[in-house]
Amino acid sequence: MKNSEVPMMTLRRAVQLLGGLDALGDRVNTSTDTLKSMMAGEELVPHALFTQVVGLLLEATATRAPKTTPDSNQGGRRGPRS
Repeated sequence: MKNSEVPMMTLRRAVQLLGGLDALGDRVNTSTDTLKSMMAGEELVPHALFTQVVGLLLEATATRAPKTTPDSNQGGRRGPRS
C-alpha cells in the first residue's frame, strides 16, 4: 500500500463503518460529491478532514466488543515461571 492511498482507504473504511457516504458526509460536513472525488483520487484529502475521519474510525471501533482471548490460566504454561 502506498502512503498516497491511505487517505482514500480511510474514507472508504469510514463509509463502511458509519453506514454510507451520506452518513460520513454529514459527520464531516462535506458533500458526497466531494467525498466521492477524494475516494477516487481526483481530489486530495485535506489533512484536517483526514484527521477528523481517523477520529471517527477510532470512535466507531472503540465501541465494539473486544475479541475474547483465552484466560491466561487456561492451557499453556503452568506453574511458576523461573
